[in-house]
Amino acid sequence: MIEKAPTAHSASSGDPTLDRRYGWAEAAFKEGDAQACVEILDQTLAQAYHFTAAWHLYGLAQEALGHKEEAATAWRQCLTLDPNDHFGARLDLARIGAMAAEDATSENFSGTLFDGYAERFDSHLTQALHYNAPDLMRAALARLCDNAGRPFRFATAFDLGCGTGLMGEAIRDACGFLAGCDVSPRMIERARAKTKGDGSPLYDKLAVAGLTAFLASRPDAGADLVLAADVFVYLGELAPAFAQSARVLSRGGLFAFTVQSHEGEGVVVGADRRFAHAETWLQLRLEAAGFTVLATEAVSTRQDRGAAVPGLLVVVEKR
Repeated sequence: MIEKAPTAHSASSGDPTLDRRYGWAEAAFKEGDAQACVEILDQTLAQAYHFTAAWHLYGLAQEALGHKEEAATAWRQCLTLDPNDHFGARLDLARIGAMAAEDATSENFSGTLFDGYAERFDSHLTQALHYNAPDLMRAALARLCDNAGRPFRFATAFDLGCGTGLMGEAIRDACGFLAGCDVSPRMIERARAKTKGDGSPLYDKLAVAGLTAFLASRPDAGADLVLAADVFVYLGELAPAFAQSARVLSRGGLFAFTVQSHEGEGVVVGADRRFAHAETWLQLRLEAAGFTVLATEAVSTRQDRGAAVPGLLVVVEKR
């Protein structure tokens, strides 16, 4: 079942009676009765056409019934009512092939989703999902530096989509100045609370911002390392992020990231509402941005229902 982000936008239609109906529809959907869900929501939406959450649930129920065109219509209505897309309707449209995956990024949905996830993020990710991207990325960077005869030390590093600071904890001892950004204010609060062994803050700078906007605010050629651990699974088109990463890196600077991958071409949105990128697609955009690919490794950074999720770990160098 598709996970919905709990948001203020979904809290109420403004009418307690209609809110109760929405609750019944949601319960029916969760119990596997998509037809009952649709019938309840037909009545609800007839009286509350503005009820964005109901439109999103209506789309999920129609999809479950095999009615993709009706689902797409419902999700487009979500976007009409909520252009900032707090429900991830773009992801759903891309998931069923009704929108190009490259156009489906929804930072507002990601920010809201992770705000609600922040308190249990570390334990759930590392214990339930066996998340290991920070350790894999640190090991790959250390290995490449050792093979190239360069010190495993970075004067200035940027941690994109830093979340609660798991990547920062893994790389902190190799960095002079470490800055991080994330679209979730609560994730940033958790990262800000983390400290180094001497009690000083783990990060020297933290910002609530999308990663491309954060990079755009940084000076040219001022960084030695840019990191994006399991962040690009929430972005479709990566060319702007690649271009900004290249701009902020000094010549010879490193850019390391992980993605979910797939065997086809281009970009797709999976059933988990995450983006998966093809290796050839990544290589073309990295080369266009001014990078030389140093390493591409097939890895799995987490599990889903006990199965390893296929992915790639990529390290490139600014030309």
